[in-house]
Amino acid sequence: MPNTTTFAGLEGLDVVVEHLDEVVAWPSGVPFDELEVTADQKALARELSLADLREDLEQAARDDADGWDPAMMWDRELEPVDDLVVGLAGPAQAMDLVLLASIAPAELETNRARVAYLQCLDRVSALTASLRAEVLVEMTGPVATGDYLLETSLEHEIAVARRTSRYGSGRAIENARALARTFPQFAAALRAGEISEAHVNMLVDKTRAVTDTDVLAAVEKRVLGKSKRLPVGKFGKAVAAAVVSLDPDSVSRHRRARSQRGVYSRQLDDGLGFLGVVDEWGVISAIQATIDADAAVLRQQRGGARAAAGSCEPSGVRPTAQDQDGPDEQDEDARVGACRADALAARVLGQVDADGTVTWDPRESVVVHLDLVMDLDTLRGEDDRMALLEGQPVPAEIARERAEAVRTWRRVITDPVDGHLLDYGTRQYLPDPLRRHVLARDGGCIAPDCSTTSPRRLQMDHGVPFPQGPSSAANCDTKCITTHQLKTAGYVSVNDAAADGSRTWITGWGQTVHIPPRPFLHDPRDDDDHPPDRPSAPTATRAAQPPSPDSDTPPF
Repeated sequence: MPNTTTFAGLEGLDVVVEHLDEVVAWPSGVPFDELEVTADQKALARELSLADLREDLEQAARDDADGWDPAMMWDRELEPVDDLVVGLAGPAQAMDLVLLASIAPAELETNRARVAYLQCLDRVSALTASLRAEVLVEMTGPVATGDYLLETSLEHEIAVARRTSRYGSGRAIENARALARTFPQFAAALRAGEISEAHVNMLVDKTRAVTDTDVLAAVEKRVLGKSKRLPVGKFGKAVAAAVVSLDPDSVSRHRRARSQRGVYSRQLDDGLGFLGVVDEWGVISAIQATIDADAAVLRQQRGGARAAAGSCEPSGVRPTAQDQDGPDEQDEDARVGACRADALAARVLGQVDADGTVTWDPRESVVVHLDLVMDLDTLRGEDDRMALLEGQPVPAEIARERAEAVRTWRRVITDPVDGHLLDYGTRQYLPDPLRRHVLARDGGCIAPDCSTTSPRRLQMDHGVPFPQGPSSAANCDTKCITTHQLKTAGYVSVNDAAADGSRTWITGWGQTVHIPPRPFLHDPRDDDDHPPDRPSAPTATRAAQPPSPDSDTPPF
């Protein structure tokens, strides 16, 4: 006997919904009862279906009151997969994810259904972001405490729990608090899946300098509708325009912004780095124009677009190695971006002659200290293991090229089992050998949520404060300034410290993270440490030879 559900319809009359037990719903021919979903999931899906049915009935009654038949019997079969996905519109529901997870994307037959599937996933993602923001507020409080170390410890706890950076956790907490106290309409829109988490990030970022709550409420009212129809980038411009229009402090804030001028740098992958300049737009425009003019001359000297293109291959086709050996070989240095980078370096490091000509020879520039770490076999060309350039992994061939310019070598000894640093040798006596050893061993801040590696921002910390604790490799480790402050204030503790750098990290909330020894160059436990054999691996014809090993013994 079929199952039925009865609910109240219009005019006080009942509507009866009949559920057939043997409905074949999926195109694959799998009966409904054989789908791999739980009874609770089926019940939720049925309730959602009934909710949709109520909406259908009420809309039909509104469209044609004369056609409403309160005594009708509804037999509602499950729809094909494409129709089912397209029908998942409106506010996000937790059950939407269950339904989507029961449908393989490969089963969808039309692009319309695939787009609907993707859009529904985004709505569920927004719902998840809303729930995450709510629990973050419960964990950290709706308002910042004003206590720097306490706030930093909260960021640290969240970072350890989510395996993110402390900076990322701070942004997440800031956004959660803003939704809870400042932007309630955006909080509702996020929970319904009408906007994305990226829209919230942009809103908070663009209004961070606004302190007047009435202005913030006015900005929310003005841009809420735009957030539901504009992509994130254009939405950010709309928020910025609203802030300028509505905030009377905009004028003084623009004048104060000059104090934010600065130059920033950070490492990138493949041995590259990033340099950024923040200044008034007029200054930046003038710098860019100068670089463009110098780059145009430099590019012409290097052969221009023809040299950059090399063999005239169709767009998207990479020339083969054989093609690149010929006279039409691509000149990567002739690319516009490369010419601009070299032009800037020449302006900063080179010589500007009286006629405006800029000359620059990188080999004759001021000596810059770079750390290149590679094993002896790779240096000799007998192996091709990766190396480290300023802490970043680079291929062996690139490392050997850089090694040709190396003038000073340092002996480093690592443990053959786990790769941790045993001896950071020197060519001459150093006044602080322990500090250098610990900084080299740890490679940066040891906190699980911190990736600081700049020596300017690192401090050596005694686990047991000196003089109660010794100045030794076991009792010392490397922490950034903020992490050091957290540990000193008692928000974190470090136990089971060993000379190889291994430690147990315990947060104030009791989260425990084991920090193993850090392989200094290669991890002997990695199965993929060696690249696969190549048929014709190039053999180094000339490899830089290090000076003879020094006889210094570790002074600690």
